[in-house]
Amino acid sequence: MNITTALLSCLKARQPGIHLRTLEEERALEALRQTVAAMRPARPLWSWSMATGITNLSLENEEDDRVTEPQVPLDVALQAFVKEAGPVVLLLLDPWDALQAAFFQRALRETLQHGRGKGKAIVLVGRDWKVPGELADDIHVLDLPLPRASELEEFIRSLCVLYKSSPIGDKIEIDEASIPPLARACTGLTRDETKSIVALSLVAHKAIGPKAVALAIREKSQIVKRTGMLEYEEARHSLADVGGLRNLKSWLLKRGKLFSPEAKARGIRATKGAIFVGPPGTGKTLCARAIAAAWQRPLVKLDAGKLFGSLVGESESNLRMALRTAEAVAPCVLLIDEIEKGFSQSGGNDGGTTQRVFGAFLSWMQDKTADVFVVATANDIDKLDSALVRKGRFDEIFAVDLPDEKAREEILRIHLGSDEFEPVALTTLAQQCNGFTGAELEAAVQDARIDAFNDGDRAVTPADVGEAIHRTVPQSKTMGAQIEALRQFCKSGRARPADGGTIESDAKKQTAGIEL
Repeated sequence: MNITTALLSCLKARQPGIHLRTLEEERALEALRQTVAAMRPARPLWSWSMATGITNLSLENEEDDRVTEPQVPLDVALQAFVKEAGPVVLLLLDPWDALQAAFFQRALRETLQHGRGKGKAIVLVGRDWKVPGELADDIHVLDLPLPRASELEEFIRSLCVLYKSSPIGDKIEIDEASIPPLARACTGLTRDETKSIVALSLVAHKAIGPKAVALAIREKSQIVKRTGMLEYEEARHSLADVGGLRNLKSWLLKRGKLFSPEAKARGIRATKGAIFVGPPGTGKTLCARAIAAAWQRPLVKLDAGKLFGSLVGESESNLRMALRTAEAVAPCVLLIDEIEKGFSQSGGNDGGTTQRVFGAFLSWMQDKTADVFVVATANDIDKLDSALVRKGRFDEIFAVDLPDEKAREEILRIHLGSDEFEPVALTTLAQQCNGFTGAELEAAVQDARIDAFNDGDRAVTPADVGEAIHRTVPQSKTMGAQIEALRQFCKSGRARPADGGTIESDAKKQTAGIEL
């Protein structure tokens, strides 16, 4: 159901109040003009804002809009609505500051009750707003979705026609073949943001072409930065920078192909996400960053701690904003580090806020259709809620254990880079650092480089690395119980080992001896 149909249904059902959630006021007004124009009998369409006052909106041409009562407060606008004899639709544009006062909340409640059954309606237009409980029965919430790729393509073509007919039209070039990919790149942006990208491309390049697509991708990174809920990271690592984790890397490479149009045409559902469980320093976050590079998509990181605010409903609103932002920059990889600390079914003495945020996140994971691959990392499997790991939300759970000898050798080779050692030396070093995490191996190589630099800026030797390894106390000595719990979790069949053997052989081991 599109927004015009949804609005028309609410107005025909004589719903006294509607909250149209959007940041695109111009599109909202356009949809409301079309909706009211389609109604019979015709009715006036008014708008109110704190800055302008009451405006009589034209249903045909916005240039015919007339301000009838300039800069009047909200209660005066509501009184004019009540006094109007026939059906009327009143739009309240960003009334949130006024509605923080109990007086205006009460005035709105009485006005909505007056309009019930009379064909009168009040539409609150603006950002996400927590509808007070006293008004919940009278206000129906609708979301104005961001424009689809097909809408944006039509909008971009109309802009191109407009610019070509302007005085600078003979100086710009329009590559028709670039318009569909530009529209797809702008998916998740508003029409105003898309218009800005077209204008920037014309100013910078005097053309609409492939460079406009790059502008759209950069604009999406600005969206992430503006929200403050997410961090945007450029892909800097590849799967080749991750040592070990052979099962996990194989699984990721196969799933990366599922986002292609060919896979969708075959009816194959794209992967929703995965949980990486294991001790700190084992490469969970690095692997998430490498996924973004391998799949050539941006990485956005959600800090769950930033979601929680002191005001009622603020935490839930922050989560919705964060998830909508992730959907806006899709296709992308969404990283949630240490998810067990931020999302928990059993919240503390916070009035149930943590539980509500957790439930909202689970619902989104269950129902999401946007091309957002969620990677959640966890250090402590005992704190993972059973509802989080249930199938249907995340596609797989991988147990990321300490690297084995082969993986340690591979990790050392990656961090040594141009300092190449003989294979025998690498094997010997890998044997010496049993129980080390990938992060500890990286730190040991860096310590060896520091020693070599201070000793006459010479090349690093295997002896330097061996000494650094000898000086390091691995966390495996202090986290033995946690690591053993991880291994038992993997053996129970609730998680796949991220490294060692193959996924197929592990499945055969689990089913060995079972009579069918």
